[in-house]
Amino acid sequence: MIEPANGHPSNLPRHPVRVVAQRTGLSSHVLRAWERRYGVVAPHRTEGGQRLYSEADIERLSLLRTLTAAGGAISQLAQLPHDQLIRLVPAEPLHAPDPAPADTAERWRVSALQAIETLDGGGLRRELGRAALALGVPPFLEEVVGPVLQEVGVRWREGRLGMAHEHLATVVVREVLGWVREAAGTGGAAPALVVATPANQMHEGGALMVAAAAAAEGWRVTYLGANLPGSEIADAVVRTGARAVALSVIHPDNDPAMGKQLEALRRALPAGIPLLVGGAAAAAYRAEVVAAHGQVVVQLAELRGALRMLASRG
Repeated sequence: MIEPANGHPSNLPRHPVRVVAQRTGLSSHVLRAWERRYGVVAPHRTEGGQRLYSEADIERLSLLRTLTAAGGAISQLAQLPHDQLIRLVPAEPLHAPDPAPADTAERWRVSALQAIETLDGGGLRRELGRAALALGVPPFLEEVVGPVLQEVGVRWREGRLGMAHEHLATVVVREVLGWVREAAGTGGAAPALVVATPANQMHEGGALMVAAAAAAEGWRVTYLGANLPGSEIADAVVRTGARAVALSVIHPDNDPAMGKQLEALRRALPAGIPLLVGGAAAAAYRAEVVAAHGQVVVQLAELRGALRMLASRG
């Protein structure tokens, strides 16, 4: 650590995000989220928009990571001055090993489903928010949100959960993933993506996950929600200057009108706009997607790969 003559950490902004992430153990997503939501530090921004952190910033972030790992709430710790944070650090180092990622995800899944069962919207919001910060965006989406929404769907179809449970889960997931998108902080120069579900597709959980995953990849997302006709989706593409469209199809998986919908959307889209179609029912509509010159991306990992390829084309 570089220190000035008075023994305090330097306030000179000099470290980019990747260095801060390496030295503090906090992911870049958590750093952005903590800054936006709690104002933990205020990094300097260069003319090009790059964030630069000082040694003092890194020390404060390291203290906050230590204290949150010990069970402290970041919402409360973020308000404390530096000296008080130092006094809160345990005298003995924490020797407990970090839980395995699968175990951590399982814990969040169980607590989220318990909150849904009891219609505890506040508890669900709290658990999902903590899971997003603890895991980072891709594992949070793939190992927590996706499985939770799938399980809610299964229990709803089996009659073990009611419509109120399904609606509560969707509302809270929409809120939390909206926060995840905002935390990504993509600017006007980022490539734009329109996300929606086509007409007759009422379940928007998959589309919400796509929007969050794309924002975490650096895309500027216009999220339109569920059950939109192709003409509206195409109009949004034109108005936002989007470079691609991502659709989620979950249920039903046997809509005879899907082929015509996708064909109409393709005709309405500007020439050359990629059409990505994912979700639980995407494979069932593979022939219709291919006929509309689209690409099926069943898994979020496939979506991220496709978006990275598109972004690299400039």
